[in-house]
Amino acid sequence: MKSVSELAMLRRRQEENTRLNLEEYEARRLILSSTPQLVFFQINAACNADCIFCSKGYDYPIFRLDPYLERFGAQVIPVLSRARQIQLTGSGEFLGLPDSHKILRFFNDEFPHVEKYFATNASYLSPAICELIANGGSRYFLQISLHASNPELNRTMMRYNAYEKVLAQLKHLIALRDKNGGNPRIRLMFVMTTFNAHDLPNFIRMAAELRADEVAAGYFFIYESQQKYLSLYFNPDLANRSIDEARKVAEEVGVQVRLPPKFGGSPHDYQRPECCGEPWTQVMINVEGGVLPCDIFGDFPETLAAKGFREIWNGQAYRTVRKNLRESKGCLLTCQRHNPASVNDWKAHVIHRSKPDSAIVREFHEAMKRP
Repeated sequence: MKSVSELAMLRRRQEENTRLNLEEYEARRLILSSTPQLVFFQINAACNADCIFCSKGYDYPIFRLDPYLERFGAQVIPVLSRARQIQLTGSGEFLGLPDSHKILRFFNDEFPHVEKYFATNASYLSPAICELIANGGSRYFLQISLHASNPELNRTMMRYNAYEKVLAQLKHLIALRDKNGGNPRIRLMFVMTTFNAHDLPNFIRMAAELRADEVAAGYFFIYESQQKYLSLYFNPDLANRSIDEARKVAEEVGVQVRLPPKFGGSPHDYQRPECCGEPWTQVMINVEGGVLPCDIFGDFPETLAAKGFREIWNGQAYRTVRKNLRESKGCLLTCQRHNPASVNDWKAHVIHRSKPDSAIVREFHEAMKRP
């Protein structure tokens, strides 16, 4: 547990780093003195769900805290300490790990000044976990993966049967949040596919009844060829109708929503992006030390197993990404998050994280040739 003086020092360093990081982004510097404000700290786990839109067809290594800290702790702890938010996110269900309590206590004790964010299907959201999150002296932001407003559709989307249990546990956590002055914040997540897009307005009504802080909806990214039929790229009218109605319902019930761009507009209908700040303000570090500029970036040739963090953060690969974005080029051209016009580009709906000649990429391209 940090002393009052230690906590004050950590907050000063955090504030100074945040200020400097924003200044360096505004100046579009290629080499930075600051470290990222947001750190995606990937924690992979087995999953008790089998979501139809998931990327977990790959062989992800399971996260274990002690071996990770022994291998990479000296590199990542200073970066985490200066961050504004740590996202404890990865493939699978983090709270299902045997040492999830230990991991949460570690982040509570070491980084009480940093907001912790993680996505969960809430099936392991036991009273003990709820107490640790709500009363652990730390700040949390939970994204709850539900994707449906009723148990039948939830089973279709996630292919497991825990809807009523999840809602009961979520209501308990929200009651603790209300008691504790707003900690943690609760976001309900809705990944839009051809199966569930029609349900988005009802999902927002459910969020209002639960008193969630916000709803986030977004198109899923295709990782494997067989998932292409789930993509609303092939049913833009359904997507657009759902988004229009969802926006109307959100205004009626007073729920804050994050909605994806609609399909079909001309380039003039979308706000033209100037840049993307993510390669300046955030980093993703996986369980094997691999580094990515963001969660939807493709292959990136950097790892903490071979280089120090500063060497990567200001290395040639990062400088090239920043230079391209500074010139409104590169990944910005096909990024739905920062370039809404790209929603009409097929490439914006697909993520490749493998070598171009790999079997999975060849399979994907062959499948795309078939009707």
